[in-house]
Amino acid sequence: MFNIASVFYRSVQISRMAQAEAFKIRTNDQTSISATLYTRENKSNHLIIVGPATGAPQGYYRGFAEYAADYPDFDVVTFDYRGIGSSLDGSVIDSKAKMSDWGKYDLEAIINWADKRYDKIFLIGHSVAGQIFPKAASKNRITAAYFVGAQSAYLGCWRGLWLLYVLIFWYILIPVTTFIYDYLPGWAMGGNIPIPKKAALEWRKWGTHRGGVLQGNPETIQQFESVKIPIHFVNIEDDKLLGPSKATQRLMHQYRNAVTTFQFISPKNLKLKHIGHFGFFKPKFKKPLWPMPMFFFTQYVRKLD
Repeated sequence: MFNIASVFYRSVQISRMAQAEAFKIRTNDQTSISATLYTRENKSNHLIIVGPATGAPQGYYRGFAEYAADYPDFDVVTFDYRGIGSSLDGSVIDSKAKMSDWGKYDLEAIINWADKRYDKIFLIGHSVAGQIFPKAASKNRITAAYFVGAQSAYLGCWRGLWLLYVLIFWYILIPVTTFIYDYLPGWAMGGNIPIPKKAALEWRKWGTHRGGVLQGNPETIQQFESVKIPIHFVNIEDDKLLGPSKATQRLMHQYRNAVTTFQFISPKNLKLKHIGHFGFFKPKFKKPLWPMPMFFFTQYVRKLD
C-alpha cells in the first residue's frame, strides 16, 4: 500500500541523529529553567517548542524531539516547568511554583529565548500546556500551535465513572495529600513526579470552577481572547480519564479569536489497541502519529504545491 506519510518522512530525513544540548534559561522573575535543544549540524531557521503535560519531565518527549529535529526545517526545544524535573531547585516541598507561573514566566522565557534565534516558532503542547499558553505575554510570537490532549479541567466535562474519579481527585486526593505531604505525590496521578503544592491547589481551582482556567477573571479571559494564531486540537478517543472530547472542545472554544481546528483520533482506525493520554509521544507510535504535527507545522514554512 502506498504510504504518503512514510514517503514524506524519508524525503526530509537526514542520516545522523539530532544532537541534544542541555542549557538553562532565566525567567523574568529570576527562576532558572532547564531546557534541551535538539538540532543537527546545520541550525534550522524555525523552532518547535514542546510544552509538557503536568508531571511529565522533558525527557519524556526526547524521542519526539529527536524525530522532529530530523526534519531540516526545524530545531526542537524541550523544557521542564519550575518545580518539575530538572527545573526543580531543592525540595518540592520548598517550591512556590504555581501552574500560572508555568505559562506567565517559564513558557514566556522559552519564547523570548527563541525569538532572538529563529524566524518562525511553533508550539506543540501536551495537556495542561493548552491551559497555560495564553498566560505567556509573547504568545502571538508563535506562528501556530498543536495541542495534544489539551483540555478544560472543569469537572462538568466528565461523565459516569470517569466523573467519580475526577471528583475524588479534586475533592479528596489533592486536599488530603497536599495537607499531609506539602506537595501532590506523583502516585496520585498515576506517575512518579511530584507536583508543588501551590500548583496542585491552583489546578484544583481550575477543575472545580465552571470557567476552568478562566475562573471568570477578566484578565485571563482577555489573555485567551488575544490569541489569534492557528491552533490544532487533537483528542484521543480512549483518553476518557484525563482528556475527554467535551473537555478538549470546551478549552478550544475558550480560544474565541484563534483559528481553531479539531481532530478526533480513534486508535482502531489506525489499527492500534490503545493510545490514551500519554501515548501520543511514545516512540512505539512514531509512525502512525508523529508525522501529523509535522505536516501541520510544515505548511507554514514551505509551499506545499
